[in-house]
Amino acid sequence: MHNKMASGQQGFTLIEMMIVIAIIAIVLSLAVPSFNEFFEKNRLKRAAEEVYSLVTKARAEGVIRSADMSVAVNTGSWCVGYAAAAGCNCTAADSCVVPIAGTDVLQVVDGGDFSGVTIAETFAGVGTTFDNVEGSAGTGRVSLSAADWDLDVIVSGMGRVIICAPASSQSTMGYSACP
Repeated sequence: MHNKMASGQQGFTLIEMMIVIAIIAIVLSLAVPSFNEFFEKNRLKRAAEEVYSLVTKARAEGVIRSADMSVAVNTGSWCVGYAAAAGCNCTAADSCVVPIAGTDVLQVVDGGDFSGVTIAETFAGVGTTFDNVEGSAGTGRVSLSAADWDLDVIVSGMGRVIICAPASSQSTMGYSACP
C-alpha cells in the first residue's frame, strides 16, 4: 500500500505550477483580442439597433399623433433625435421631446454610450421627416462604423426602416447586405 504522507510528496512542485501559469498566460493572450473584437461588434450592433428603434418609433408616433415627426442626425456630436417640431436639435436640452401623459420625454440616442462607434448620414439636410398620413419620408441612411465593421440604418421613401450591412463591412453580424 502506497502512502503519500510516507513519501513526503504533497501538492504541486514549483516547476509544475510555473508551467501551468505559462500555459494559462498564453491562452489568455490569444483570447484578449477576440474579446475586444466581440465588444466592438456589440457596441456597433447596439448603436445601430438604438438608432433603428428611435427612427421606427418616430414614424409610429407620427401616425398615432397625426403629426409629422422630424428626425435629426448630428454627426459632429453623435446624436440622433426626433420631435414633432421641425428643427429638432439633439444637442440642445429639451429640443427633441415628445409629450407623453403630460410630461415631455426626451427622444435622443446619444453616441456617448457607444465609445469607438462613429456616425455619418446621407439625408438631404440633417435628417428626415415622416409624413403622418402616408408614413413616407425623405430617403437616406445613418452609417455607423467601429473598427472593421459597418452597419447602416436606411430609411426608404416609403418610410421603411431597415438595418443592413454595407458591402464594405467585414462581417454582416447577422444582418443582410444593404440594397
